[in-house]
Amino acid sequence: MALTKKRRLVLAAYVGDPQISLKDALIRAGYSETRAAITACELAKDPEFVAAIERKQNQSLEKLSRGELTQAELINAVRDIDDECKAIGPVQWALALRIKCQELLGKNTGAFTEKIEIGFGAELAKEIQAARQRVTVIEGTFTETKQLPENVN
Repeated sequence: MALTKKRRLVLAAYVGDPQISLKDALIRAGYSETRAAITACELAKDPEFVAAIERKQNQSLEKLSRGELTQAELINAVRDIDDECKAIGPVQWALALRIKCQELLGKNTGAFTEKIEIGFGAELAKEIQAARQRVTVIEGTFTETKQLPENVN
């Protein structure tokens, strides 16, 4: 049976702060002080809750033992995922995952960076002035209007 929401809160508080006791974790999760003392004893004897604490602590230890993730490890992991999806074949989710892998590898190498140069120098002012002159020339050619007769009956 899965842990209740409140017990998951207790578990997160207890594993997240090694300085507190189980009773303090229960109080942080919303239990009253008197009920927390009783429930702490009950949870310490509950095999499911004790197993959940051990799982969380083991996960924390594994994260610490792995150390920092290097860029080479990340690239190798993405390539491994891509190879596994390639071996699966042309299944829609595998193809979508392969595309995402290729996108991540491309971003890592800088293949998808957009470079926009913005300059507010004299060249930009000249280009704006030339564009304005082109617009006035075009407007001048279309300013001829046809006069409609005043009495159209």
